[in-house]
Amino acid sequence: MSTKSDQASFEHRRYVARLVHQAQSAMVASLDKALAPFDLSAAQYAILSTLASGRADTAAQICKEISYSPGAMTRMLNRLEDKGLIVRTEFPDNRRMTKLELSEKGRSAFPAMLASSGRVIDGYFGAFEPAELRQLEVLLNKMMRRA
Repeated sequence: MSTKSDQASFEHRRYVARLVHQAQSAMVASLDKALAPFDLSAAQYAILSTLASGRADTAAQICKEISYSPGAMTRMLNRLEDKGLIVRTEFPDNRRMTKLELSEKGRSAFPAMLASSGRVIDGYFGAFEPAELRQLEVLLNKMMRRA
């Protein structure tokens, strides 16, 4: 940093980065608490949500969608399968790949999980005007394109 204004700008960016991290951590903690009655963590819910929405149906796709490591993903999938919320099947045309989907139990429980998640999201974003939410989305997407 060559000037005081460069240093001040850097410190402000660092402060905003800390706020983004704190907001994300607070939302995850709130989601963990809201999902406790389902015996689920926010991370496990993210997997179920990704499967329910059809955005992914393999472990690799889910890893990419929610930025998890393959090792962590395997452990979480095992837990979700042990809880009876997901099932794994082979793809008919590629037996080396495993297709993931919600089990019957997962499909029937997911709407209540989604409602709990929605209440948490509304708690954090409900005070924003639609234009403010769009602006936040634009700014976060701009930030992510630089990453």
